[in-house]
Amino acid sequence: MFLDFITYFSSKFYKNCSLPLYKLWCIIVFFMQYIFFGHENAFQSLISFDKFSVKLIMKLLGAKIGENCVIESGIRFHNCKNLRNLEIGDNCYIGKNCFFDLRGRIKIKNNVVISMKNTFITHIDMAKSELNKKYPATTKNISVGNNAYIGSDCCILKGVVIGRNSIVAAKSLVNKNLESYSLYAGIPVKKIKSIE
Repeated sequence: MFLDFITYFSSKFYKNCSLPLYKLWCIIVFFMQYIFFGHENAFQSLISFDKFSVKLIMKLLGAKIGENCVIESGIRFHNCKNLRNLEIGDNCYIGKNCFFDLRGRIKIKNNVVISMKNTFITHIDMAKSELNKKYPATTKNISVGNNAYIGSDCCILKGVVIGRNSIVAAKSLVNKNLESYSLYAGIPVKKIKSIE
């Protein structure tokens, strides 16, 4: 993995000398933590990195990120050793302090805006609880359609497909598929109106 980083760095930045030294240092520190202290410790440290470094680290760990994306700092990842289960299209914005459970895949299509403090949960696992016999662990993917907008502090649960050009109001709980060209709000979400 560290060799992948060196190769990527050499091909993208060394020739142009466009990567500031302190950002290079942040990335090296992250991968040293990853190698010596484990992925969970390294992912925890991402909250203190600038958005440029975070985006580069995400790509190095296997996330597919399209062109012209802005990914703010404070992002958190759970249930993963790499980020291959995360795919982000072109022209997307992900706000500060979002949380991604990557046991399942999360696909965010083009021109999507995800406001701050959103949570994406792709699995349920009762673990050692006796309820595990009745409700065994399940994992399902999440998909967010083109041009969707998700307001701040929403929770998107496993298996959800958010349709294209849909709006999810702030502080909503999304536990079902959402139609395209629609406005949703509430806990759990309800359709408020269609958007023409």
